[in-house]
Amino acid sequence: MRIGKARGKALLTASIACIGATVGSCVKEQAANRECDIRRAEIHLPQPENYFFLLNDTVAPMLDDLGSSSIIFKGVKPTADLSSITPTFTISKGATLFPPQGTLRDFSDGKIQTYFVIAEDEAELVERPTTPEATIEYMLRLAEYAKAGRHVRPYQVSFSANLIDMSDVISYDFSNYYLETQSRKFYEWSDPFEGQPRTVPNWATANKGFSTARGSALPEEYPTVPIATGGVDGGPYVKLTTSSTGEFGELFKMPLAAGNLYLGTFDFSVALTNTLQATRFGENSILGRKPVCFSGYYQYAPGEQMTNQYGENILGTDQPAIYCVVYRNRDEKGNPVVLHGDDVETSPLAVARAEVTNWQTGLNGWVQFEQPFVWKEQLDPAVLEAHGYNFAIVCSSSKDGATYSGALGSVLLVDNLKLTFE
Repeated sequence: MRIGKARGKALLTASIACIGATVGSCVKEQAANRECDIRRAEIHLPQPENYFFLLNDTVAPMLDDLGSSSIIFKGVKPTADLSSITPTFTISKGATLFPPQGTLRDFSDGKIQTYFVIAEDEAELVERPTTPEATIEYMLRLAEYAKAGRHVRPYQVSFSANLIDMSDVISYDFSNYYLETQSRKFYEWSDPFEGQPRTVPNWATANKGFSTARGSALPEEYPTVPIATGGVDGGPYVKLTTSSTGEFGELFKMPLAAGNLYLGTFDFSVALTNTLQATRFGENSILGRKPVCFSGYYQYAPGEQMTNQYGENILGTDQPAIYCVVYRNRDEKGNPVVLHGDDVETSPLAVARAEVTNWQTGLNGWVQFEQPFVWKEQLDPAVLEAHGYNFAIVCSSSKDGATYSGALGSVLLVDNLKLTFE
């Protein structure tokens, strides 16, 4: 059927008007934003040089995947007065911050302050308490909302100057572990600080990446898990197992996941596209003194058959990894640096390393190790005073697991790791 030009033009005009009306109504009825993230954290001070060694530390580092709920301002001078500070946050569109922007808070003596971001679609949860008592009650309610799965997200904010342990020995017994707060699918670890358990995990694993591949796995089936008893002192220890990632892993040529545990953070945003960059070794672990020895206990049993990232059998016997590395945390331009899986062995910023190299196999008793640090260059006292060195302890059930080579079923147990200082 043919339509005249005039009638066709009229129909076209009516259609465009109808489409426009439809689009307009969609815009009007667009759902409220469900996001509740802090996207940027910074601090504005009249004399920032009195607080920070480097001015670019007035902006806290944030992971691209926004997966971490810990925000740490680094490079703070020990003499900085942190008792009345007002960080500034950029948050998700339409969301509400509590306590509000401009609220003075006390970050002295290593205090960790909690902030909540309430998504736009949870506007009915927003309150404006007017007394300290009401504020505390409201924050407790917000924490319960977050646990219940509402679009409310808690963030822990701190300053790193007071997180440097200056004792002769730092010990890690892995007794403080808990299920990850958001999904409760896998375990995380943190260490006590000045007698108080940290709410910010300082140990990281690739368990979050494993949850994408095998989301139905139980917490105890993940590559890195706690064992409650049987450690060196009878208490908890950590079990790391090289595990299958199932059909999902095979599809992406990532057939296995080594159990790993390290001081640092895991950047989930690049886990599938650039696995080696996902491990951020030593982030937030600042060196306070010169270490001379790395020690601890382990048990290890390799799996039966080595395979590569294509699932093909290859020759050789699997080996684990336990080492500690010290590195400069700034480049020549003063920009923050962390080491990753692709440069922890080769970076010119690495200045020292202590590593277990002679392995005993068998899961029939704890093996003690003591490894001195081998120095490529001596510590610079001025850089040390400026918090310019980080350190990372790294453990893996398959040393080449980052490139998906290893033996399924390889098991590494670790406990009571220690750093001894001059």
